[in-house]
Amino acid sequence: MLTIGRLSIAGMAMGLLLLTIAPGMAQTRVELNGTPISFTEAPFQVLDRTMVPMRSIFEALGAEVDWVEATQTVTATKGSTDVSLAIGGTSAQIDGRTVALDVPAMIRRGSTMVPLRFVSEALGADVSWSAATQTVSILTTGTPYPGQWTDMQTVVIPATTVIPVSLDTPLSSLTGKVGDGFGVTVVSSQDGDAEFPRGTRLVGSIVGLQKADSNKPGILDLLFREAWMLDGSKVTLDGSVISLDDKSVTRAADGRLRARVESTSGDRLKFIGIGAGAGLIIGKLLDENLLVGGLLGAAAGYLYNEVTTDKVKPRDVVVKAGTVFGVRMDRAVSYSAPSAYVAAHSAYLISAR
Repeated sequence: MLTIGRLSIAGMAMGLLLLTIAPGMAQTRVELNGTPISFTEAPFQVLDRTMVPMRSIFEALGAEVDWVEATQTVTATKGSTDVSLAIGGTSAQIDGRTVALDVPAMIRRGSTMVPLRFVSEALGADVSWSAATQTVSILTTGTPYPGQWTDMQTVVIPATTVIPVSLDTPLSSLTGKVGDGFGVTVVSSQDGDAEFPRGTRLVGSIVGLQKADSNKPGILDLLFREAWMLDGSKVTLDGSVISLDDKSVTRAADGRLRARVESTSGDRLKFIGIGAGAGLIIGKLLDENLLVGGLLGAAAGYLYNEVTTDKVKPRDVVVKAGTVFGVRMDRAVSYSAPSAYVAAHSAYLISAR
């Protein structure tokens, strides 16, 4: 009876999880070291986790996979690492160690589906997500240009260049602290269409924070100090937040996105929490915490005079994972990249002019 009860509860949980799969959701793309992976069953999202066919993902990652029908358990081995997880289970085993799962393995249309991030990281891979392109990038070799990081060229990113990025983890003026670090992933859908190779992450920190109260909105002031390259190297930079609206950014004659105004320490753009709904606005602060400048996303309809009216309620800033904004290079940056990327990037800039 105990076994039957456990199976029933697992079945009920599976049913509830399946209800969270949104119909009509944009197709999720999965790349392994820069190369798209084809699956027998299309990936889908459950509670913000990407589910993929068991055998396809384990074999793509170089693991030997087995299915134990009697216990409905997936087992995989790669080198000295052993991973196992059961259908409907809320935990998995990595080398005998129990790890909690946000989403359990499940069966859909006859295919066993497993959480991509968990199985990839369990086998030593790095995983990043771009909400802008709906792409999951898995890196096992450390680079989407395998074997090419010995043929290097210097890339120079001029000051005022703007790099679109996607936030990796949420930020909040309520729970955050000055000094907290965070990461963003450079938005890229094809080789060479960004200022860094696909999968590059920019790392920043909170340098200023104000919690909301009845008289003032929450504020997040962010700066970026490093780019983490796919070969494991790090590049020092100075970057600040910028809106991607046409009042803030333009396409320059060289094909790059450029900020219309150079940054100074007194006019950095900040995330500010006002208004209803998303209520997320990027702008620069002047005296009295008044807001001017660029707006972002769902807040684009808000005007300056609304800040001074009673209908605008101050609130804490909550920037969701996947939010896309710009990072402005406040000084020129140089780094080394594979010649294949440099050629693709040069071709892209010519086409974008």
